[in-house]
Amino acid sequence: MNTVVLFLLLCQSADYTRPATSVTDASKREAQLRQVATALSGPQSPSATEVSAQAYAAAHDEAFVGKFNSLINKLMDFADAYKNKQAIDVKKAQDVRKAWLELEKAEALFRENPKK
Repeated sequence: MNTVVLFLLLCQSADYTRPATSVTDASKREAQLRQVATALSGPQSPSATEVSAQAYAAAHDEAFVGKFNSLINKLMDFADAYKNKQAIDVKKAQDVRKAWLELEKAEALFRENPKK
C-alpha cells in the first residue's frame, strides 16, 4: 500500500509546475493579450492619402449636391413660370439647360461614352 501511495505521489509531482513560473507565465500572457487588445481597439490613424481622398470625395459630393440643387431650383422656376403664363419662358428654359450642362460636366455618370 505504501508503494502505491508513493507511486501516486511521484506521478503527481511529474505534472506539477511550480506556482512561481505559472504566475509569471500567466502575467506575461495577460500583458501580451492586453497589448494586442489595445492595439486592435485603438483608433487607427488614417494615412495622408486616405484623408485627402476622403476630403476630395466630400468636396466632390458637396459640389454635386450644389449643382443638383441649382438645377432643381431652375426647373421649379421654369415650371412656375409656365403654370402662370401658360407659355414657355425662353430665358428660364436656357437657365435650366445651362444648369443641366454644368451638372453633366461635374459628374462622370452623365457623360457620354466616347467608345460608342
